[in-house]
Amino acid sequence: MTTYYLIIALLLAIIVVMVWLLLKQRKSNQSDDLEIERTINYFATSLFGKNTIDEILWDVTKNCISHLNFEDCVIYLVDEENKVLVQKAAYGPKNPKDYEIYEPIEIPLGKGIVGSVAVSGIPEIISDTTTDPRYIVDDDMRHSEITVPIIYQGKVLGIIDAEHHEKGFFQSKHLFILNTIASLCANKIIRSQVEVAYQAAAIRLHENNRKIAENRLAVLRLQMNPHFVFNSLNSIGNFILKNEPLKASGYLTKFSKLIRLIFDSAQSEWVPLDQEIKSLELYIELEQLRFNNKFDVIINVSEEINRGSVMVPPLLLQPFVENAIWHGLMPKEGERGELFLHYWLQQDKLCMSIEDNGIGRAASMKSRTGRIATLQKQGIKLTDERIHIINEIYHTKIQAVIKDLIDEKGDAAGTRVIVSLDMKNP
Repeated sequence: MTTYYLIIALLLAIIVVMVWLLLKQRKSNQSDDLEIERTINYFATSLFGKNTIDEILWDVTKNCISHLNFEDCVIYLVDEENKVLVQKAAYGPKNPKDYEIYEPIEIPLGKGIVGSVAVSGIPEIISDTTTDPRYIVDDDMRHSEITVPIIYQGKVLGIIDAEHHEKGFFQSKHLFILNTIASLCANKIIRSQVEVAYQAAAIRLHENNRKIAENRLAVLRLQMNPHFVFNSLNSIGNFILKNEPLKASGYLTKFSKLIRLIFDSAQSEWVPLDQEIKSLELYIELEQLRFNNKFDVIINVSEEINRGSVMVPPLLLQPFVENAIWHGLMPKEGERGELFLHYWLQQDKLCMSIEDNGIGRAASMKSRTGRIATLQKQGIKLTDERIHIINEIYHTKIQAVIKDLIDEKGDAAGTRVIVSLDMKNP
């Protein structure tokens, strides 16, 4: 009988220990998840104000050291002409002075761990570099390395590489963070390259004013609010951290489709109305997912409109829809938010309206912080500039009229924007 009680006591002790270890592990995982989320948010916020490629790369290397406790971090960019990777930014021993690299090196594509990842496009963690014959000593020998490609539309633009003297230092959380940072970098680098191309075109304004104006339109279309891109990536990361793979997968699928539609649209100055509506539907669905379906949407297209033949400038309504969601519906409390899009013909014009039952423009202006208000003003300015350029180039008469809605009590009941343009092929 004594043996029986001892066995029972031993089993109870084992169960208690296992429960304690499980709770400890869960608490540790939650702490790691919170750290990852905070780190990604910090990098996204820090990168937002960086516009040139140099600013982007140096900011990332510096923050990798200060926020991830890396010993060194180097970013390479691909030199396609010479088939090599060139060190462009560094922090740690390779960076004795600000914005300078000590004895920068070039690595041929395919050579070393960095060159191999540049060719494969697959990130790697090397827990012990002494066992990997590909390892190349730069300024000093270190025992662990993490290498992540910066990829845009399947093309490797560069590499984020970090090393540490301690074996097995880099963990899966570092890989997740650097992969997200690499995605942010890729988008910022491409936008910077587009902006540089635009500035170069502006210098040749006297050669062809129309060509310059068209390039400006291309840049403006690619300047879709970067907050949306960053927030989408963060939302995907949050779903993953919360162990909601189905939501993460669904969001990522819709996000990928929208990005593809945006880049397809960027190839043309005008797109079929049907394609434009699909882009808006995907964008709205993503915002609904991100804001936990806080609002409903209804899209109504008049039957007399031939969606496939009517042409419109791509993403023309997106800034107005974004304002309706972010500044009208999201601050709304109580009654459920509603977003209504309506397309109809009026004589020889296509009319499009965006209507919300949000808090109204006056209340929205009072609730915004200085930074948010500035960003919205910039978005409106870009939209106005784009409409002006389109009207000038194609001799159209696009107009946008904004009206504040009032209920029977005289209180704000939302906002309506009506955009109209001539029904003719550009």
